[in-house]
Amino acid sequence: MKITAVRTKPIKIPFYKGEKWSGGTRYSAPSLIIRIETDEGLIGVGESVGPTIPVIQTVVDKEFAPFVVGRDPMELESILHRLEEYCVNWKQIGYYGMAGIEMALLDLRGKILNTPAYNLLGGKVKSDVAFAGYIFIDAPEANAEEARKFAAAGYTELKLKVGRDIDLDTKRVKAVREAVGPAMKIRIDANQNWSVPTAIKAIRAMEKYDLQMVEQPTRYDDVDGMAAVARAVDVPIIADEGCATYEDALRLIDKRACACFLVYPSEAGGILKAKQIVDLANHAGIWCVTGSWAETGIGTLGNAHFVAASRNFPFANDTHLNFMTGDLLREPLTFNQGRIAVPDLPGFGIDLDIAKLDRYGASFEREMVFYDPKDPQFQPRIGQIL
Repeated sequence: MKITAVRTKPIKIPFYKGEKWSGGTRYSAPSLIIRIETDEGLIGVGESVGPTIPVIQTVVDKEFAPFVVGRDPMELESILHRLEEYCVNWKQIGYYGMAGIEMALLDLRGKILNTPAYNLLGGKVKSDVAFAGYIFIDAPEANAEEARKFAAAGYTELKLKVGRDIDLDTKRVKAVREAVGPAMKIRIDANQNWSVPTAIKAIRAMEKYDLQMVEQPTRYDDVDGMAAVARAVDVPIIADEGCATYEDALRLIDKRACACFLVYPSEAGGILKAKQIVDLANHAGIWCVTGSWAETGIGTLGNAHFVAASRNFPFANDTHLNFMTGDLLREPLTFNQGRIAVPDLPGFGIDLDIAKLDRYGASFEREMVFYDPKDPQFQPRIGQIL
């Protein structure tokens, strides 16, 4: 069997409402859908997400595809090694493209072997995967109402975006805690928008509302600073932006800077590289959760198989699916008590709807992630709030 084509399609699915966070406001989920075709008619489907879909598409189409077309799809390790070697001088943006290609190749391999993708990753540990209710920056009463809806739907964990205003954030966390009661787990995410002293001050102000964890309170590259925060507060710290790669994970472990890794297959260069980070975390006694760049149902299924094949995902994971006005799957994924069942179908179990792919890709326009188009004066203040 030979690969005959690598086809890409940028798409954008609108959100029901803007997702306001410390670095801007997002109004849609942009991504790049990748289909790898073979001369025997089998097609593997993957998804690349990240900060700039047009650049990622160029990387896949112009830089990576020539190394993939003509290869045997079962030569996965060899293909990925060639791509990684080729993008060594621009690996971070290259990794976003690699992740989508790898997912499509794993999907294809699962179909060739007639087995679910989780069997290619070590075998199934769990049959369904938990996701957190995502709550973005809004008025306390609005966030409290969102929290009640998630609780009524059976979610057991919530994730709140914070980082623009400590007083408002504290009121929001208080309102959410009062709305859902003591059993719900609540973690917050500042997206690296606090300085070290501000992070300590903010966490101390909010920890009385029983925070599960605090995600990336300080700059991604200030590992010593995050370690200082971790030592100063009682709430466990999650590394997000600071844990993109295996090398990042090694530095975090060396400094004992966090208790949990937020692992993105998209940023790590694919599921197999993300699995290396999780295996490292296993040895270091560090928890893991998956992050989200707002994957469609395609990427969400990829993340679900990744989590299902590991023993080290004790918490609910990230997803933006609840904010999307549509999806690319013929039958959209459904949440049961905040959980998604992992399909026992060949590959990732993706049933791509081509009509939906064409519809959401018909008028693609780039959306700037670190920006607020409705507030042009807004400027992210990463690690600078005093």
